[in-house]
Formats: sequence, structure tokens, C-alpha cells
Amino acid sequence: MVAGTKLKSRYFKKIPGGHTITRSDRMHKDIEKFDHDFPDGVFAFPAPAESPKVKIRALDKYCKEHGVQPKDLTDEEMRQFLV
Repeated sequence: MVAGTKLKSRYFKKIPGGHTITRSDRMHKDIEKFDHDFPDGVFAFPAPAESPKVKIRALDKYCKEHGVQPKDLTDEEMRQFLV
């Protein structure tokens, strides 16, 4: 135990009223700011043009009906979901 240690950090600041602003407060504000930049909640990068297009809903339905994972499908089974 170290007595009298003072933490000097940009993450600990006092504001008028006595509340200490901590790293989690700053991170929370940063996350809120980031979330407000994407009002519909979507943050995605477009797929490369050469990547195959897949009918995801049909693939999901097929896998649930047959009790398999998409990674376990044969090439022939997978072809029916390519656009």
C-alpha cells in the first residue's frame, strides 16, 4: 500500500460540484457521440465488388429447416443461395 500517492491523469478531473470525471465518463461520452453519427444504428463497410452475393434470409431458413450450419453446406447446396 502506498500512502499519499497522487494520480495525475487526464482521466481524473474535478468539476464544480465535486463530481470526479473518470475515464468511464469520458468513454461513455465518446460512445454516445459515435452512436449519434449513425442514427439508424448501422455501421458497416461495403463488401468488395468481387465477393459473391448471398441470399442470407433464404440461407438462414434452409439451415434452420435442415439443422445444419452454413459452413457445413456442400458447394452444390450453397450455389442455390448465390445471386
